[in-house]
Amino acid sequence: MSKVIFPPPSLSYRELVKNKPEEIAKELEAIFLKEILKEAFKPMLSEKSFTTRLYYDAFLEGVSEKLASAGGVGIAKFLLEHYFKSEE
Repeated sequence: MSKVIFPPPSLSYRELVKNKPEEIAKELEAIFLKEILKEAFKPMLSEKSFTTRLYYDAFLEGVSEKLASAGGVGIAKFLLEHYFKSEE
């Protein structure tokens, strides 16, 4: 049995967040928007096949990323103003 050893990550999470706070905030907003959209589409997809639901999941992920990058609903802005600024 061979033993696989993984190297330590190059940046810790804390360092990554400090280097790219805008990207992290937009990603979090995109995840939140995707979950909201999934709940909105749930009644329509309840009787659909697995493949169709998988397609809609990918579609909603793309839509949520575009919404977040276009300004979103203000979650990323709130995080940048209140959370990331307080850590500096």
